[in-house]
Amino acid sequence: MWLAVLVACPAPLVDTSASDPQARDALFTTVRVSCDGDAGKWALDMKADGWTGGGALFLSADGVYVEEHGFGSYEAAVDGSSDHLKLSLGVAAEFQDVHEGSSTWFNCGTPSLQGLLVLRNRDASALTDCRVFGAAPLLWSEWGIGDCAELVTVEPLP
Repeated sequence: MWLAVLVACPAPLVDTSASDPQARDALFTTVRVSCDGDAGKWALDMKADGWTGGGALFLSADGVYVEEHGFGSYEAAVDGSSDHLKLSLGVAAEFQDVHEGSSTWFNCGTPSLQGLLVLRNRDASALTDCRVFGAAPLLWSEWGIGDCAELVTVEPLP
């Protein structure tokens, strides 16, 4: 015969007078988008002012074929005061070699290329911030994919 014993332990008390990093949505503090067309590499380095649920990079030249590349936390502060996120993409030589989160069909010089970066709240249930790049950032809204006016410049990879 088996005997089950349940023990109830009170949960530790949480100091609610302190600022709760989970209670507010994090925003980008820095966003760096870099690309090396010759090497076929993209590098994104982003920082936020609190914990996040990651984010995503959307790439498109026409609004019909749209790639989505998710990214997560690279390093976060233990106290929830910041989050560092990164994404690296290689440019695929063949269309069938495109893989979410690791390779893209788009190179820096792709005509009409547009990029949309979104940041998600801690439980990834809502978008909290965004950035766009490309010559026509308002196209994301016209395509019905996103609405963002915060422009970031694509820099050459060092």
